[in-house]
Amino acid sequence: MNESVPKKKKIVVTDDDPGIQDIFRMILERAGFDIQMISDGHEILNNNFQLPDLFILDKQLSGLDGLDICKFLKAQPSTAHVPVIMVSANPRIAVLSKEAGADNYIEKPFDIKHFLAVIRDHLPAD
Repeated sequence: MNESVPKKKKIVVTDDDPGIQDIFRMILERAGFDIQMISDGHEILNNNFQLPDLFILDKQLSGLDGLDICKFLKAQPSTAHVPVIMVSANPRIAVLSKEAGADNYIEKPFDIKHFLAVIRDHLPAD
């Protein structure tokens, strides 16, 4: 019998707050995801990441706007198909996220079960 172990889904999380990074890492790794943390949005603009199954972008990054990064990702042929979830403490960002091409928006603070459900809804099936 040839049973293959399912490949962990890879998520790139972009947030410049180390405390928030720790929270994302704890939640997502416990849920079984492979995480790449990026604290500088320029790393995304310079394609310094492994192609993920999903991006999580904070709206407010040091010197950059997460909405602009979302637009950039959705305009690139290599990443246009990858779901983007925007995260912000500002509820007005929900509409702007959609306009920027984000696949979903989660307001901080968030319920962990809801957060994981939204992520799983946007991940491709094995």
